[in-house]
Amino acid sequence: MKLINKTVEHVIKYISEAVFSEKFARNKDGFLQKLDPRIKIIGLIILVITTVSIKHIEVLIFLYLLSLVFCILSRIPLLYYIKRVWLFIPLFTGIIVFPVIFLTPGHPIYVILKKPYYIAITYEGIKYAILFTLRVATAISYTVLITLTTRWDEIMKALNSLGVPDIVITIMTLAYRYIFLLLNNVLEMMYSKKSRLCRNLKLKESWIIAGKSMGALFIKTQRMGEDIYYAMLSRGYSNEPRIFTNFKVKYYDIIFLCFIILISSISLGYDRLIL
Repeated sequence: MKLINKTVEHVIKYISEAVFSEKFARNKDGFLQKLDPRIKIIGLIILVITTVSIKHIEVLIFLYLLSLVFCILSRIPLLYYIKRVWLFIPLFTGIIVFPVIFLTPGHPIYVILKKPYYIAITYEGIKYAILFTLRVATAISYTVLITLTTRWDEIMKALNSLGVPDIVITIMTLAYRYIFLLLNNVLEMMYSKKSRLCRNLKLKESWIIAGKSMGALFIKTQRMGEDIYYAMLSRGYSNEPRIFTNFKVKYYDIIFLCFIILISSISLGYDRLIL
């Protein structure tokens, strides 16, 4: 029973967060929301590439603070944004890079073991771990800004106009739209199973039910994919999505892009200067 309750809780939470983030994208009073999606994506991707190329912590901190400024100007709750960025991926990256603290040669800060193997926490190892984690967090921050301040259909239109292959646009569009339908199927399965239970299940029984539900969901997903494809063919689909682009670049879009290029150039130049 606990497994079913947790599954239902997490599915509802995921759907509500997705809808809540769509609310930010529809707020036309925000700074990033007003920009042309193509210019916005290009500018933020430039910042992501710049972040990956930076090798000094102080420059990464500056770029991360810039993402927080964009968040505030776009009228996104700061705490919600920080939690969305740091909740999983940078934390997971920090766990992965944790052994580097002990394996990187350099000036020892604390010696853990001398014999038979020398193991010590080094200054260079800690510095690299912080640098790597902060680099990933900053890059993800700008990626999250794109998804929070741009509706999914606008992202697809912008990517299509920037030359992304049609088949990629089709796959991403269908995946985004029908993942919510599949989550709704999961909720229906969990609620129906819960309504038929008269007692709390043991751990083994819960896992058996979960396995059967996953198998049933996989079969439903496969059938749904085939039905969708045949329905698209019957309506004239020819492997090319029809996206009507009506974007128009304005003067503040150009100013924003020039500002991003300037910031990236200064950051890279300063990073090379102190190298």
